Amino acid sequence: MRRRIAVLGGGNGAYAMAADLTIKGYEVNLCESSLFSEGFKAVQERREVTLIDCEGNERTVKLRIATTDFEEALEGVDYIMMAMAATGHEHFFESMLSSLKDGQTVVTWPGYFSALRFAKILGTKGISKNVVFAESHTFPFACRFVGPCKVRIFLEAWRILVSSFPGKYRDKVVEDLSPIYPVSSCQNTLATSLNDPNPIVHPIVMVLNAAGVDTRHDFHFYRDGITLPVARAIKAVRDEMGKILNIMDLEALDYPEESFWSKSGIMSVYFKAPFDKEGAAASIDGPHSLKHRFITEDVPFGLVPAALLARKFQIEVPVINATIEMCSLLNKTNYWATGISLEDLGLDRLSTKEIPDLLEKGPRR
Repeated sequence: MRRRIAVLGGGNGAYAMAADLTIKGYEVNLCESSLFSEGFKAVQERREVTLIDCEGNERTVKLRIATTDFEEALEGVDYIMMAMAATGHEHFFESMLSSLKDGQTVVTWPGYFSALRFAKILGTKGISKNVVFAESHTFPFACRFVGPCKVRIFLEAWRILVSSFPGKYRDKVVEDLSPIYPVSSCQNTLATSLNDPNPIVHPIVMVLNAAGVDTRHDFHFYRDGITLPVARAIKAVRDEMGKILNIMDLEALDYPEESFWSKSGIMSVYFKAPFDKEGAAASIDGPHSLKHRFITEDVPFGLVPAALLARKFQIEVPVINATIEMCSLLNKTNYWATGISLEDLGLDRLSTKEIPDLLEKGPRR
């Protein structure tokens, strides 16, 4: 793995990852879409990002390049890190498609079923490239912007599930990424996506706190939004997601029983902070709109494909289904229609016995 890495995205996660990788000794090409060039101007002109770590240490780093040119960003890199909301996955992938080269690996942090989606796009377009798609089950840290080019990390992950599509490359990907982040091998990219805690926690809490999110300027998602009854609902969604994983013989991340009955729910179990990680999670402000990514990302890109898989496997998931219905009602959007379909993943015509073979070996050429 070469020392040069491309990080795609223009949000707090992309800035934090670009700065973190630079601090770890990598040459980082940060690339944002030209659609958002106005908000990218500051970092593009200065090529600098300031990162505040969990302990409050502040460091400003110089990026190799900051660009909206995908060809420039992807030149000379083995690994392409996609660090943006799932709503941007398809646009970014389409934008870099002509610049992808054989031997490169695209890693989505976190996955949201992206590996199968990207492979399906290549197949639909008739493009044959020797590219590996990988994804994680969560982002390496919880972070927020605290300035135009400044990001603060609140929590850091100490275990991140990673797999690849095709699955036969997972060990190589884990080996390459392990010097950078605390990654561990996962069976396949359905397991990484179904283990993502964001769709499990975020949408149901948003539904049960809709009035507070919509009206309170001082609303804090974990501190104010998670109470004992809400925690019961989170656990119900987690149990239903576990059923989907189990029917496919996939690993479900283990959450101690007591972790469900805390202010951060299960979100902080695989994260750490120097002190009081519950308090660190509780201090994260917002959201202040029901159009937030906790619904607009986590429902169509997380819960909907999970629910459709459950339907395919004839598993009852009433709480997940109800959460999708309520989020659709609250935002006047049919997330069943706009979300990821099994056709998008290339799984619609496969039998339940054929799916594991596809995940491991990839599509037949």
